[in-house]
Amino acid sequence: MRPVIGIALTVLLATLAPAIAQSSDASAFLNGDTNSCPGCPLVGADLSDRSLTGADLSGADLTGAFFFQSNLSEANLSGAKLEAADFTAAKLSNADLADTSLDNAVFFRATLSGASLAGATGESVNFRRAILTNARFDGASLRFAQFEDARFGGVKATNADFSGASFRQLNMQRVDFTGSTIEGADFTASNLESGILRGANLAHSDLFGARLIAADLSNANLSGTRLVSANLRDAITDGANWQDALMPDGSYYRR
Repeated sequence: MRPVIGIALTVLLATLAPAIAQSSDASAFLNGDTNSCPGCPLVGADLSDRSLTGADLSGADLTGAFFFQSNLSEANLSGAKLEAADFTAAKLSNADLADTSLDNAVFFRATLSGASLAGATGESVNFRRAILTNARFDGASLRFAQFEDARFGGVKATNADFSGASFRQLNMQRVDFTGSTIEGADFTASNLESGILRGANLAHSDLFGARLIAADLSNANLSGTRLVSANLRDAITDGANWQDALMPDGSYYRR
């Protein structure tokens, strides 16, 4: 009987050891003894005003965590759970947020220049007034995201899904939306000059007053879009689908 009990205890300790170690790592991180805590359970943690430059929080559960004005420049948050996390005014320049889950996360006034959000998923993410210059969103799915007053120049977002997102009155020069789904999005009065939207699905989006000078719209789906007062000078439109679009002159496109 004793050998059986011994084996059972060994198995139990082996099962508990990772959880105990993870808990210890989380405590050390929260106490400021270390800047890294990959895979740690940090739900609801208050990490405001922390200097976390280059920190490794990959795979961590940071649901509902607070990062108000924290510095996470060049931090590794890849694969982390960031649902409802608050990054208001945080610095995330060149940070890795690839494959993160971002439902209802807040990046209001956050700096994400050069950051990677490739493969990130989530709905209703708040990027209002964020600095996103040269950020990457390739393969991301961020439906109904809010980008009002954000800086979006040079963003690369190929094969992404921004359905229902708001890009109102943004400067989006040189953005690359190749192959992306942006159905029902709001681009009212936005500047998409020299943007690349090859093969993008913009069906039923609002492009009222948008600046599309020299934009590449080849093979894009623009059916049902509102383009009243939009500027399409020198735009590349080969193979674009305009069916039922409300054109710049106020007329409907019919074939």
